[in-house]
Amino acid sequence: MPKKNWVEDVRGLLKREHGTGWGIEEQSGKVKFYRRVPGERKQAVTTNIPWAAGKQSEVIQVFATVRNRMEDLGICLAEAYQLLNRSPASNSAQMNWQEIAIQYEEYRIKTGLKQKTFNSEERYRIDRAILLINAAKNAPHDGKGLLKAYDHHYLSGLAPGSPGRKRNLLDVCRFLGFSVRSCGAPTKWLPPGAEEVSVLVGVREVSPAPTVPVKPEQLLSLLESLTENPELRLAVGLVGLFGLRPAELMALTVQEERLYVAPVKRNRATAKQPKKDRLVLPLDLKELPGEGQKLLQLYASGLVKLPVGIRNSPDFKTCGAAFRQYLDRQPCWKSLVAATPHLIPYSLRHGYAWRGVKYYENSMPMRDLAALMGHDLRTHHKHYGVWTDEAGLQESALRVVGDLMKLES
Repeated sequence: MPKKNWVEDVRGLLKREHGTGWGIEEQSGKVKFYRRVPGERKQAVTTNIPWAAGKQSEVIQVFATVRNRMEDLGICLAEAYQLLNRSPASNSAQMNWQEIAIQYEEYRIKTGLKQKTFNSEERYRIDRAILLINAAKNAPHDGKGLLKAYDHHYLSGLAPGSPGRKRNLLDVCRFLGFSVRSCGAPTKWLPPGAEEVSVLVGVREVSPAPTVPVKPEQLLSLLESLTENPELRLAVGLVGLFGLRPAELMALTVQEERLYVAPVKRNRATAKQPKKDRLVLPLDLKELPGEGQKLLQLYASGLVKLPVGIRNSPDFKTCGAAFRQYLDRQPCWKSLVAATPHLIPYSLRHGYAWRGVKYYENSMPMRDLAALMGHDLRTHHKHYGVWTDEAGLQESALRVVGDLMKLES
């Protein structure tokens, strides 16, 4: 009985292991993988493996790896092989994770993350993950194992459900996903599903501090206390009356006697399609009618400038920190904080949202209020829909129903 040649051996093994429709053929002296599915176009890719005896083991191993990636990542045959072919490896058995980290950093910056933010908030997390992967002992062998090891070594001191735990784990998950989908790391390094990650993050045991708005009377007293400090009064007035994020003080422009804010939040979507400058309008206090327009004219004229620490801030985060520092030094602000738990500088912006709904005879439509504040309606409801108490409910009902709520004598 004639002996089978190596091609017949490989084809027979592929059929037994992978079923019909999968196979190999020669293309210019190289091995070509193909897949035929009835009713679909044939998929094929020419590999770098020579069409020669002695390559059977390599063909079978690479074929299995390519097919697994197709199924795990939902990609076609050619994409799966190309991904495998560009895997940065320090040797045939180990991925070059440092090279993947370099490519990951480039990807993050290209998709909208600032270099300074990556350096301060993400780089050390990726470095930690790589240290664990390359550990001489007890190194994790897959994505799930890495997250568990990362949690054990670096997150034991963080409370369950805390933002720090969540950010650390999600950054490592993003890095792992990139390593598999963009750098050809084995699919075993894919991060676990969302449910498993949420278990590692944990459940917050202490409720987060509630957001508290600066009420109109508090804003009025604060502005009055700053009469002798016109620069800080201008900053506080713009944030409080126009509903700005403190960082937006360094992104203001005046066009045709209207105030506009350039985007300060940058992410993957806005990096590709930057948002237009946002029109902001004042919601004045009843005791200070027209104050917003006065502040706008004062800012536009340059007669009074914003505090120097805000003007000279190198970035938005520093600007917000400078605004907080200025406020924290003010006696009136200190007394407001002492009397109102959880009051923070951002509460000036919260107060704008509160006035838009609760303060005037007519409430502003939520969609318009959200647009003025620079976020969508869902975000607005999530962060500004929590200020409902019994007094507010009674006031709202009385405003709508009026005398109908009163008992007849």
